[in-house]
Amino acid sequence: MRRKIGTGRGTWILSAVQLLVVAMYGYAAVAYLTTEAEYFPEQSPPGWAWPAVIAVGIGFVPALLCLMLALPGLTSPELRRDRPRWTGLLVASVLSGLMLLVMVTPAGWELFDWYVS
Repeated sequence: MRRKIGTGRGTWILSAVQLLVVAMYGYAAVAYLTTEAEYFPEQSPPGWAWPAVIAVGIGFVPALLCLMLALPGLTSPELRRDRPRWTGLLVASVLSGLMLLVMVTPAGWELFDWYVS
């Protein structure tokens, strides 16, 4: 018998991946806001910036994939009965959605340009 997506450990894994990507993107935003642009080397970011570069550059890929996998679970009546898992998945999915919205704003493009260009 095959389990549905969004049930069991898969729910926690989806939530954890989404929260990790959102945390890395948040780290990128905070680092950008607290660092002077002229002191940031353009061609080779320091070691502390690699999580931010990855999140800003390709973070939308895992975020979109996780959201696509999470939507069936969020609408599942079976998962809604398990409040902690459903709530965790909902919070992580909302944060991923907000991150994706920020990515397409001018501020998100500026952040992308600063890290990836």
